[in-house]
Amino acid sequence: MGQVTDDPGRRRRLRRQGRAAVTILLVLAGLAAAFYYANSYFQRTAPKAAPCMTVPTAPDLAPRDVSLRVYNSTERAGLAAATAKVAASRGFRVKQVANDPLNRTIGAPAEIRYGKAGEASAKVVARHVPGAALKPDQRGDDSVDLVLGNGWKAFGPVPAPVTATPTPVPCPSSSAKP
Repeated sequence: MGQVTDDPGRRRRLRRQGRAAVTILLVLAGLAAAFYYANSYFQRTAPKAAPCMTVPTAPDLAPRDVSLRVYNSTERAGLAAATAKVAASRGFRVKQVANDPLNRTIGAPAEIRYGKAGEASAKVVARHVPGAALKPDQRGDDSVDLVLGNGWKAFGPVPAPVTATPTPVPCPSSSAKP
């Protein structure tokens, strides 16, 4: 049988190989940790995917689409008629001009009365009458009552027209199976 000799050169080589193996393992562990951190960081800060397409929403109604009744709840004679002329010049379809049929005293500039079907129309009128109070009621049609109160001075400035704005629509999932 062969005799094992204690070769100092061989021990030195084995020690160097062991250190090299440990060094390589430490470098690989460091690189793995760096890739893991970078991947998790970029997943947290990545921008959200843009929507596939946009669908324009319908613009608000125009004054020409609003059926308006102008009522006077003040003691000022002719206020409803003068206001109705201005409303018509702004494009509103004025259907009636009279004193307030409910005989209420309104301290605010105006009160806008409307039913469920006239909510969009009431919002159009409210854009023209700053400070008006929106008052829903039980009517079934889309007509709107503009009731002038003691605080009424005049219509506000003509608002800018509302245009259609695109609404993002989410992309269908690519993982959906047919």
